[in-house]
Amino acid sequence: MSWEKLTVLMLERVAWVWKQWEIIEVSHSQAKNYLIPKWLAKLVSKEEIEKLAKKKESQVKNTRENIYNRHKIAELLHMKEIILEAKWNADKIFGWIQELDIIAIIEKEYSIKLEKKNIILPEWHHIKKAWIYDIKLNLWSDVFARISLNVRVIK
Repeated sequence: MSWEKLTVLMLERVAWVWKQWEIIEVSHSQAKNYLIPKWLAKLVSKEEIEKLAKKKESQVKNTRENIYNRHKIAELLHMKEIILEAKWNADKIFGWIQELDIIAIIEKEYSIKLEKKNIILPEWHHIKKAWIYDIKLNLWSDVFARISLNVRVIK
């Protein structure tokens, strides 16, 4: 009987015990009889442990850089006014203005690429009238900016 411990990488979360992607040491019998056959864990070598540690470091670094960049974008765009000219047809805009139109203007004027999910239109509707709208930009869970969209008409 072997009393040695095995190093395993948890592939699934085991309630109240281990988290997913956690590297742990367990007894030989627990690893071979329970965790590995049920695909809850896999054996890892020292090289794999080092690779996972480097990968985790780079993910933390990338996350910090992304958060910093999102804050910079928020500072740059906050309280800016964007002017959009649209065709006019009897008090209503021909067609409507949507998130993609706003993204195109921001990319053209500020060279910032946003996604459709980052733009929150007022009352969750497409813009159909000439007016000044307050648009919220959701860049991250805690990073927001507000821009003013001035819709003007071309007759």
